[in-house]
Amino acid sequence: MSVVLRSGLQTSTVLARSYLLPQLGAQLRTQWGRLSARRYASDIAEIKQETEHNETDTSAETTGVIDVEEHREVVMYFDHIYPLSISRNVMKQAFTAYSMIQHQTPEQLKEKVLAIASPIPEKANITDLVPLKRDCGAFVKFHVPPGIASSDLIKQIQANVQQHEKDYNSNIFRQVLSLVWNQHPAVYSVKGTPWIEDLRRYPSTHLKVKFEGEVLTEEELYVLFRRYGVIVDILPGPEATIIFKSMRAAISAKNCITGISLNKGKSTLHLQYIPLKRVNYLTDFINNHQKIAIPILIALVATLAVLIFDPIRQWFIESKITKKYSFDAYRNNPVVKLALYPFHQVRNWLSSSYDYLDEQISSLNGDAEKSQSTDNGTAPQNIAMLWSERYEKSKQIKLWIYENINTFIIVKGPKGSGKEEFLLEHTLLNDEKLSKKILYLDCDILSKSRSDNNLIDNTAQQLGYFPVFTWTNTVSQFVDLGVQGLTGQKSGLSESKETQLKNMFSLTTQAIRDIATADYSKYRSSIERKNSRLRPGESPLEILKEEEYLQQHPECKPIIVVDKFARKADASQNDFIFPMIAEWSSALVQNNLAHVIFITADVGSVQHLNNALPNQVFKSISLSDASSSSAQQYLVEQLKLNDEHSIAGVYEPLGGRMLDLQAFVRRIKSGESPQEALHEMVNQAAEQITTFFLNNHKLEEDTNWNTAQVWTIMKLLSKSESIEYSELIKSPLFKSSAETNATLSTLEKHDLISLKADKGILDKISAGRPLFKAAFKQLIHDHKIYKLYEVDYLNTLVALENDKIKKLEQELISIQKLGDKLGSRVLYLSEKIEASNAKVVELETNIAEINSKQKEPKGAFLGIF
Repeated sequence: MSVVLRSGLQTSTVLARSYLLPQLGAQLRTQWGRLSARRYASDIAEIKQETEHNETDTSAETTGVIDVEEHREVVMYFDHIYPLSISRNVMKQAFTAYSMIQHQTPEQLKEKVLAIASPIPEKANITDLVPLKRDCGAFVKFHVPPGIASSDLIKQIQANVQQHEKDYNSNIFRQVLSLVWNQHPAVYSVKGTPWIEDLRRYPSTHLKVKFEGEVLTEEELYVLFRRYGVIVDILPGPEATIIFKSMRAAISAKNCITGISLNKGKSTLHLQYIPLKRVNYLTDFINNHQKIAIPILIALVATLAVLIFDPIRQWFIESKITKKYSFDAYRNNPVVKLALYPFHQVRNWLSSSYDYLDEQISSLNGDAEKSQSTDNGTAPQNIAMLWSERYEKSKQIKLWIYENINTFIIVKGPKGSGKEEFLLEHTLLNDEKLSKKILYLDCDILSKSRSDNNLIDNTAQQLGYFPVFTWTNTVSQFVDLGVQGLTGQKSGLSESKETQLKNMFSLTTQAIRDIATADYSKYRSSIERKNSRLRPGESPLEILKEEEYLQQHPECKPIIVVDKFARKADASQNDFIFPMIAEWSSALVQNNLAHVIFITADVGSVQHLNNALPNQVFKSISLSDASSSSAQQYLVEQLKLNDEHSIAGVYEPLGGRMLDLQAFVRRIKSGESPQEALHEMVNQAAEQITTFFLNNHKLEEDTNWNTAQVWTIMKLLSKSESIEYSELIKSPLFKSSAETNATLSTLEKHDLISLKADKGILDKISAGRPLFKAAFKQLIHDHKIYKLYEVDYLNTLVALENDKIKKLEQELISIQKLGDKLGSRVLYLSEKIEASNAKVVELETNIAEINSKQKEPKGAFLGIF
């Protein structure tokens, strides 16, 4: 071995000399190396003494050097005095237990060192302790008692620490744990001159060895460093690299060997940590395999989002339907009442104060009688009196729900007929069982959404879908664009609004399913409990399947109310909403998960439901206006009239439409007389008709009527309450049944007319609002308006007849080329031409007659055929 070492030293000497300056002689280089090696420790001491002039703090933490009295003190390094490993993440250090342990006092650390190093000689006390928090260790300086060699003291301390570790691992569980994660402190003798620094050089398993003087061989380095732990590799050279298996061994070797002088002062070693260049394999894989990695990452992110957020969103949807955590559910709770009692008292006091001030001001203005009449609390009773006419219909809806047979109900009625109040307040909320599980969707809010994000927000608010991140749509679009530029294909991260809404409704379906089956597990447990208690001879009770249980307990299923369901949306980009809701609701009914009720004023919207459930017969309720007697009683009560004859003959044009009755009441309360209020309301209705229907200002893209058609319907409805569909199609303007039905449906959607069907076939046509009938009459009897639109109507008929004549003449010309073979056909065409020509002459005569009249005609020409 000595021969090998000697040969290694010779080789290393040659290598070291080859790297020195060539102009220096070999003898000068050797002498300089020996001299510098011997004086390394003394040079540091001299520099320290020179810099300590007029300094008061000369501790190791300040100077980085531990002063040792030779032969009287020894320095030992204890590793893992601080039990946790070091992290380069400052925030991680701040939020771990390490941040608490590092605040241990020096006395506590000394007690810990003495506990694992004992027993030691009596006078071998600790003279100094320098903690290395970054390395989880500490330098401990012991006083060597007289008569004891330094080496003996070191051996005794090391033996005590090893024995303490054996005693600690005597427990089998601790022994197994130590094999995996040994955190018991170890002690080493400090052989060099430690440099206590707090630079940003964090520990690593790689140590760089700088040689001052002769370079050590690989074998010499192994002998020097092996005592601190398993070495993976040694890279010799002018600056050698030592690679340890564990970081703990590297830390101990660096702190114990740095500054050591070997070969009689020929070599001095300086050690540093080599920062590890960590390779992020995930980032590397993504950069090198983008077409594979990006879809995988997107799938993982989507899966993680589903696993985390979908249960939260489902919980919020269930809470919105059941209202389990809403304030209204606990309003009648005695504890809640007691807690809110002071608040109610203060609110009542403020309300009564405002009422007192209003009464005083009203009395000064001479309106005391009006102020007294506004707070007698009779309005709710009057409104209830109006709904009493619809009691049977409300009862019918409840009966359908409790029958629980394909509960798919449609509540139809014109705008302003109070469909929402009828269904919610007077049908569902009045029933204790049915009022507990209601999901209300207002389609009008969804259809009027201006942007995709606004549509998603509104849908989430309607469903109770929370949390929702609309900002991710914009981000995903940019990401998708970038991925497409890099990989040539879309990532699929950005979803269309249709897909996002379908996902939201799909999660809502799952929430509805959980609500509907929430009581089934209790029912099953109850039956099983009863069967377990049966006596001998008794037959066990049958447990119903989930489908059968829901069929027998309709109150378990939520009620979905879809309000303002229409054929088309106000914004064309949102037209997909209504078919999607129809399909979603039909799936709920088919799977027996919920009762679905649609509220609509658009008869054409039923087509979406027919497409979703082609083989289903819908249960339908049609709401009409209030009766004349109820409307009169409502006005009397609202206006506080003592004499009903004061409004006799005035309210009849209003009919029973609640919106018009309320507008009439507001006008009279504002100071107008009944006649003036009615006149102004009729004028407004007439202006609305001429603006949007007669002047053909398009309300939407699907406006498919012409002025002559609207004028025809107005004249017919001004003379009767309703017109027969069979009579209307006799007019040349309504010959095509398909186009006529589409035109009438559009006019009904915009509330100009109301259609009634008999056994699914269109039967009668009436005014959309009762007030429109009076507006029709006013427009018909206005000479200027009548003259303008009647002439336009007659000119339209003339154009139709002329077109008919042109077609007949073309056919007649083509037949004449065949000779006299089709003489009967020629005669037939000639007669048709003569008849059309006679109509044209008659129509033109009527046009001239209307244009010649200067004053409003009495008994003016109103014929249309």
